[in-house]
Amino acid sequence: MTNRSPVLREASIKPEVIRYQMWGTAILVTCTVVAIPLLPLILPIVYYFTKRYYARLEIVLTRRDLKVRRGIWNVEEKSVPLEKITDLALNQGPIMRLFDIKGMKVETAGQSSEGALVTIVGIDGVDEFRDAVLDQRDRVSDWQEEDEDAARPQAGAREEATAGSLEVLGEIRDSLKRIEQNLAGRAD
Repeated sequence: MTNRSPVLREASIKPEVIRYQMWGTAILVTCTVVAIPLLPLILPIVYYFTKRYYARLEIVLTRRDLKVRRGIWNVEEKSVPLEKITDLALNQGPIMRLFDIKGMKVETAGQSSEGALVTIVGIDGVDEFRDAVLDQRDRVSDWQEEDEDAARPQAGAREEATAGSLEVLGEIRDSLKRIEQNLAGRAD
């Protein structure tokens, strides 16, 4: 993942998340009843691909973005601007509680699809990571407000700029009148 901005924090994944995924798969296969005989074949395949998926998963907090790169065959890389993040929701189901892991959903302003833009399960120290992202988001929005305040002219400066603009416009008007008179004199 290319970083244009310095990395502030990189999330790591709990090893328990693989066991959680295995248990979820086993429960799902057991509920289908028909696939129970295939369980000894399905679980090693799921284990292999789950391990590869989480080994390649990257979650990086930079000064201005939250970057997520994931996938095995189709690698997806998302860069979510911090000022667009509206919420980082944490969720924990009953099986997740058994393995002491949580899921984090990144929700943004202007999101076109329902649900979360990015969902990540198993971040180690997810509460601290969430707080770090939200703190950095607040810093970014504070910087933008300061930049807007600095760029916005003060009341006195606005009046001076208006008076200066009117003076320049008057000079332009006078120049145009002289040009018209010169052109009218040549046409005669």
